[in-house]
Amino acid sequence: MTKQFDLIGIGECLIELYEDAPNNFKQSIAGDVFNTLYYGARLGLKTGFISNFGSDKLTKKILEVMDREGIDRSCTSHDENKANGLYLISNQGDEPHYSFWRSDSAARRTLEAIDMKKLSTYISSAKYFHFSVIILAVLRERDKLISILRNLEEKPIISFDTNVRKGLWENIESLRNFLEESSSLIDILFVSKNDDENIFGKRVAQSAVDFYAGLGYKTVILRQGAGNVLVRTSEETLRIPVFKDVAIVDTTAAGDAFNAGFIASRLRGESIANSVRTGNGCAAFVIGRKGALAEDFQLRKGVLKTND
Repeated sequence: MTKQFDLIGIGECLIELYEDAPNNFKQSIAGDVFNTLYYGARLGLKTGFISNFGSDKLTKKILEVMDREGIDRSCTSHDENKANGLYLISNQGDEPHYSFWRSDSAARRTLEAIDMKKLSTYISSAKYFHFSVIILAVLRERDKLISILRNLEEKPIISFDTNVRKGLWENIESLRNFLEESSSLIDILFVSKNDDENIFGKRVAQSAVDFYAGLGYKTVILRQGAGNVLVRTSEETLRIPVFKDVAIVDTTAAGDAFNAGFIASRLRGESIANSVRTGNGCAAFVIGRKGALAEDFQLRKGVLKTND
């Protein structure tokens, strides 16, 4: 099968309200996988999104952004009786604080609203397929997605981000079980130090990547905020420094931008080390902006600058 897309992802796009000034909130849209597709598109990738949208008045904004950024929506659907999820970013010291309203969002019905054969064919048309812990928690009948991914005849490179939101998991043990059983499914595991601790408890970074490698993950990329990115493959262990002296405005979507930069760089044929450096540069740019989607993020600013 001809690969029509560079990167396809499945996820939830929420309405975002971020605190632009004290008690003054600005409206945008966001969602971890959606953010990665947004930055991937800005980096020149041909992208596509799988999701189910609500029919509230704010859906128009989501569709406008997707069309403007060239994110394909031929495998999306609408629910006439549901709304989109919503979240709020408020400032509390140096870290953003998130509040979510998504318990009955339209995205939860994505696998019920889209034909499974169409979904399988669409995923197979991509070079990379990206999903995350969040959509696993949000989706009803998520086993359908895992079954599709395990049985694809034309399998893309599959990446997965452990972006944990504790409020979405009544039993974190089920997430542990998924990670321990999915190394044959997932080619690239993106994990942050905080997420790893939320799932498996406190441990040093090297122990974490060794653990995932021991489970059989081919490529493990552990992000540590201001610390070095630790990478473990079957051939090597790398420690790549992040950009220093970067003014932090809002860390929202930093990991999502990193993922986009890494994948875009790999698709251009760059080494894993250089791809991590590109990801670091994308993240450094994004944390200097409020909200998830940095509207001034461009190829020259987001990638070429990171190689200076």
